[in-house]
Amino acid sequence: MSRYLILDGYNLIGALARYATPSTGGLDESRELLVNDALNAAGWIGKKVIVVFDATQNLEPGRTEVRAGGVARVIYSGPRESADDVIERLVKSLNEAATVCTADFSLQRAVLAYGAARSTPREFEDLLDEQPAVVRTLEKPFRARFSDQLSPKTLRSLEELRRRGEDS
Repeated sequence: MSRYLILDGYNLIGALARYATPSTGGLDESRELLVNDALNAAGWIGKKVIVVFDATQNLEPGRTEVRAGGVARVIYSGPRESADDVIERLVKSLNEAATVCTADFSLQRAVLAYGAARSTPREFEDLLDEQPAVVRTLEKPFRARFSDQLSPKTLRSLEELRRRGEDS
């Protein structure tokens, strides 16, 4: 069963210092660095990665790029839609487990309601910091996480328990 990591592109760029435009040289460079990091993460965790950007920052709205033989997709939202709209639509349409990485609390709540997991930009940064100098391929992930062995239904149940514990 293939699993997906969906990244809220500009949200991550704004949230993590590694993508700050003064250090990368500009927004185009920040986007490309994020996509390259996403490709490396895909090999490390054994998931396909989808990076979604708002079209307002791009000259070609509605465009999709396939990278590394389909391991990663880069999607620019269409006219009059946000990256959040695209991410919600993706989560609803995927028949496989997905994790959405964003700092946007309302998007996190929406994807949780659709049965996806959520992670924060800090967790993505931690994942990047865990990677060895040589990243494994998607076909042979370096290590499996316990959560990779659980069904989507079990992951949702555990996430609900975790959220109830935070509310207490």
